[in-house]
Amino acid sequence: MTTIVPSDASNSVLRALGRAGLRIVHGARSAMPAAALVALPSCAVFSQPLEHEPWSTIGAGTQTVGVSSGWAVYEAKVELDDLDGTPALGSGSDTTDLVPVFGAALKYQYFFSPRFALGGIVERRTFDPDPVQPLASPIDGDDYTTYHFLLTSRFFTDPLGEDGRWKAFGGFDLGYIPKVDLDATVEYAPGFVERITLKGDEYFTIGAVAGLSYLVNDWMTFEMGAFYEWSIDPSEDVITLNIPDGLGGTNANHVDGKVFPQGLIGFPGVTFYFDAAPRPGRPGLDPTEACPSQ
Repeated sequence: MTTIVPSDASNSVLRALGRAGLRIVHGARSAMPAAALVALPSCAVFSQPLEHEPWSTIGAGTQTVGVSSGWAVYEAKVELDDLDGTPALGSGSDTTDLVPVFGAALKYQYFFSPRFALGGIVERRTFDPDPVQPLASPIDGDDYTTYHFLLTSRFFTDPLGEDGRWKAFGGFDLGYIPKVDLDATVEYAPGFVERITLKGDEYFTIGAVAGLSYLVNDWMTFEMGAFYEWSIDPSEDVITLNIPDGLGGTNANHVDGKVFPQGLIGFPGVTFYFDAAPRPGRPGLDPTEACPSQ
């Protein structure tokens, strides 16, 4: 056991650790294992004392701002229809998996009651599409990024759990995506490739969401949840394919392309509450009692 000699500096540090929720042994102050020093602050963060009854500060007029990221199991159905050109390519469809590369969201909500809120979300999503082959030649798309603007509705349950800090929520999202810009490589045959660009137009999505929210303190929550999203209409563009002469190409083919994305997205996030209306409630907990005794 290592003994720490008391001093003004060390006493200040120990007082700070005590405020963070660490249990201090008076007299000979023992040094805790490194793992405990890492674990205890995180415990304190998720068990901060409340000044009021759980969720009592959140009601009509409360506004929130939040951020989140996440993961996805996402795909897109691709339909191609040859409009003209030689040789005739016909039409076909195929589905590609969209591998998530990056995702982030900025969120806003306005509460009309403690259990209902409307809001908006701005998301940036980057995917890496797997090769797709709706016609005879495979198409391998590059990473691409889209921006999503969503109108949201959220319905919350009454407080859950022994301490009342949890709430479940559900809702629906209506999304607008202004465009899709995607560069890709078409391989007509070994050694015969062409770079193409899809400039898809706007499309709309609808999604259903569910999750859990944990009250970290009177003005902040941690959320985890998931939503499934469908495209209401496709993103569409006409692309030009220049099949080499050696493969029978004489006139450029103009191909109508439609993309229908859909999939499941999971997210963790943090939300901050403003314009809350606190009312008297139970006193807050002593931070040194917020975590299990060490």
